[in-house]
Amino acid sequence: MSIILQDISIGYSAPVVSSIDAELLSGTFTCLVGRNGSGKSTLLKTIAHLIKPLGGTMKGGKSVGIVLTSFPPLQNTTVYELISYGRIPYQDLIATLSATDREAIDTAIETVGIGDFKSRMVHELSDGEKQKVMIARALAQGTDVLLLDEPSAFLDYPSKMALMQLLSDLAHRQGKAILLSTHDVELAMRFADVIWHINGSRLSVSDPSKFSIDRL
Repeated sequence: MSIILQDISIGYSAPVVSSIDAELLSGTFTCLVGRNGSGKSTLLKTIAHLIKPLGGTMKGGKSVGIVLTSFPPLQNTTVYELISYGRIPYQDLIATLSATDREAIDTAIETVGIGDFKSRMVHELSDGEKQKVMIARALAQGTDVLLLDEPSAFLDYPSKMALMQLLSDLAHRQGKAILLSTHDVELAMRFADVIWHINGSRLSVSDPSKFSIDRL
């Protein structure tokens, strides 16, 4: 599964970025970089069908999971329960977890490596642990595409490294199309297969080995 953007314009009342031509490929880890306010979050929400593009055509992307910067203010909810919410689209009216649901949840927990604290309360988690839980919830949905908006913003450097490695592995081993927005350009250049760069009102697509941090 891939997503093809053809001459897409994004924004709310007026275009923030226009004439976007890009393809988000299966099995590829793509990092989206740009200055604050450049339109990174708007682009992610457009791809996730949370807002409509102002123009152009988007093909694919019917099965998309998104991890936003905010974390739900939950109390008395375990990690396992939060991840199980990713299975709601597949459940009956009384939200009963089927054997298939539980298998998907268990697989997501194992993939992200959070089995040691799946029974803990989510409000007790560190920022890094919370990000892993939200990624596991998105994986439990079983989507082909995973979008993440600044997931490493509040993490220390080792946690950022571990998160980027995890997402790279998920893209390559599970064949998912993963797009992550980040301000950590050096990490993006190290781990990404492709870099999308928003500069002004345009988006360019680059090979990380040829991208220069001076362009920001």
